[in-house]
Amino acid sequence: MKKLAKWSIMGIILVMLIGGCSNNTQTSSVTENTLDGAKFTFFDVGQGDSTLIQADDGTTILIDTGRHDDNRILTYLEKANIEKIDLLLLTHPHSDHIGNADKVIKQYKPKEIWMDGLVFNSSIYERVIDAALASDAKYKEPRRGEKATFGPFGIQVLSPDKLSDNANNDSIAIRLTYKDIAAIFTGDAEKSREREMVDSGLDLNAQILDLGHHGSSTSNQPYFLDAVKPEVAVYSAEKGNSYGHPHREVIQWLKDRDIKTYGTDVEGTVTIETDGKQIHVATEKSGTPEPGNSTGKQTTEEPGEAVPMPNTININTATAEELQYLPSIGPVLADKIIAERPYKSIDELKKINGIGDGIVRQIKEQGKATVK
Repeated sequence: MKKLAKWSIMGIILVMLIGGCSNNTQTSSVTENTLDGAKFTFFDVGQGDSTLIQADDGTTILIDTGRHDDNRILTYLEKANIEKIDLLLLTHPHSDHIGNADKVIKQYKPKEIWMDGLVFNSSIYERVIDAALASDAKYKEPRRGEKATFGPFGIQVLSPDKLSDNANNDSIAIRLTYKDIAAIFTGDAEKSREREMVDSGLDLNAQILDLGHHGSSTSNQPYFLDAVKPEVAVYSAEKGNSYGHPHREVIQWLKDRDIKTYGTDVEGTVTIETDGKQIHVATEKSGTPEPGNSTGKQTTEEPGEAVPMPNTININTATAEELQYLPSIGPVLADKIIAERPYKSIDELKKINGIGDGIVRQIKEQGKATVK
């Protein structure tokens, strides 16, 4: 019995050693070699955000368009020889994210435009909406769980589920895949939305993470980083910005997890290439991401505010702005609803092209719509 016990213990130790060795030999997908297939370009647009995603077959996705007072994105797109945009995704209506969207829409005529649907009171937002309405683009306000395909790219929407009337938290967050490689973009969504994404059960694992809110500690929480498990993280900020981005806590959380971090403030435009199995990172210039001079400070955005949500919405008398508080109803569908009045029931909204059973179900579940 003693001999058996001795060998059992030795066996357990051996299994533990083998298991430990196995964990230590896991290989990274990051390579020093240049790759063909798809490319993520995180543009240096100062204290703003804009990322161009391209595939070798010509598919092009642009996420956000930089600041309203900095039009570098237009020069970047010209130098990249962009001729078309398949999807223009505007994460939320703050001017450092949609600042040049109206110009991009007019010049590149995107086939599809995604916005979160939050009604926002600002002149820049209004210009973007006007440009979207005047274009031939398909307009969409995606919600959690929805999926879409653009060329070789797959997209699943992670957030929002429902609007909260907070511009940052209502940011469109997505997981984008190219073969075996995934990237997550969350706009300026903060920790409460990150918690919702983790709790949703959706797949958050990704090799690439676009750090939320320019590397702010109001986002990028440890539990979110642990769910995503990125190998590479990128933040977009201006060098010496007054908001302290990236925040000290975030830089430490990333270091604690051995996540290689890049920042446009010190490294300029960051480019990530992938063949669908590995990724290669290149930067415009050399630099080491360091925490900003202050911490925990919220970004002061362009003057503007979300319009208060009414208690009830009569679809026969509501304004276009009020109708946009209904789930998945944006400016285009709001105008169509007004044009088809009156309605005897909520179900009659299904006669409008673009409104189906799913949207009607969401409107009923919200419980604010009425016909009288």
